[in-house]
Amino acid sequence: LASSSRLANVDVRVPPSPSPSPRRTRAHAPRARAVVAMAGPPMPARALGHVIQGDDASAVRLEFWLDYACPFSGRFWRHVRSGAAKYGDKVQLVCYHQVQPWHFQSTLAHEVALAFCRVKGEGAFVSFSDALFDADTQSACMTDVEVENKTKMDIYDSLIEVGRKAGGSLRVTDEDEVKVREILGLDAAALKRGEKNPGNLVTQELKFYIKLGRQTGVHVSPSTYLHGLAVDSSSSWRDDEWHEFFDRHLAAAAAN
Repeated sequence: LASSSRLANVDVRVPPSPSPSPRRTRAHAPRARAVVAMAGPPMPARALGHVIQGDDASAVRLEFWLDYACPFSGRFWRHVRSGAAKYGDKVQLVCYHQVQPWHFQSTLAHEVALAFCRVKGEGAFVSFSDALFDADTQSACMTDVEVENKTKMDIYDSLIEVGRKAGGSLRVTDEDEVKVREILGLDAAALKRGEKNPGNLVTQELKFYIKLGRQTGVHVSPSTYLHGLAVDSSSSWRDDEWHEFFDRHLAAAAAN
């Protein structure tokens, strides 16, 4: 079974611009400010991660990185959701996208999840993940064997169909599906600029998750973190094991 790796709950911010050197002449200062303003890669507009349960006031925060193509991630998702349910807002669960590049279909699945969130709101993530992490659905849509002879658009089609059947907060209309497909299509503005690898409208968001995962040292899925520190867990844990885990850490939180 996959074990855990390391995560820091990073809320990335651009550092303030340094003050100009006293020796810098007034003529040079405008150029220095312009360089600072233009420097640096794109940054996320908000903290990454999908809050599945609880909030910032929860006594215990458990973060996990999952891959839609990983059967251990599917098992983990089902078991931790069940094990944490009785604690309500005492426990916060936060999920991050961990794309395993040796499964090319994984990128497409995580893009579809992000696209549904763009169209239907954050609640769509839980409903879509519940549907795709169903053991039978995951086996039918996400294994290497099932996608061997499928095109990119074939896989998008099957994943959108999973979303349409998901229910919960994800009640997809025909109009919603059109919007999702527009998000997943090649970036029209970038194509007009002559770019040959434009990506789509959720490519940059997925890049942020990849960057955060690399920065944190995440490799395997699932990887779990308690209050930002790596913690051992198992996708085979059922309710009893999770209750023991949460009870122990809730008691520690209450003692402090």
